[in-house]
Amino acid sequence: MANQQALATVRAVYDGFNTGDVPTLLSLVTDDFELVDVALGMSWHGRQGWGEWLQNWAVSMPDAHIRLDSIMAEGDVVVTEHTGGGTHTGPLNTPAGTIPPTGKTPELQFAEVFINRDDKIKTLRAYWDTGTLMRQLGMA
Repeated sequence: MANQQALATVRAVYDGFNTGDVPTLLSLVTDDFELVDVALGMSWHGRQGWGEWLQNWAVSMPDAHIRLDSIMAEGDVVVTEHTGGGTHTGPLNTPAGTIPPTGKTPELQFAEVFINRDDKIKTLRAYWDTGTLMRQLGMA
């Protein structure tokens, strides 16, 4: 049963992102949520941090969309692969500074590991390639 609920919770992340349903997205994480963006070498905490991370993508690519390519669960741990893309029409904040809009349409592959607790997401580790993004934006 834990598998099915964990899968439903994580699927709701992708559905919520694609529909821009911020209240639902914020409701899916625990109070002590931690997001580790491995590619950026940064972490965010709590609902506010989750919202900040999501907002950066939403502002930089307002038409951003996600296609869930694979999902699997073992207990409260869910692993996904997804493809995300959009048109880079807004500023994208990175640890190296802000990338101004390029008008390009990058498409990135992500792998994410979710650890759930009490039907909410406690931890998210996001893996993706910054080099691919920079190349697609014409920055490398």
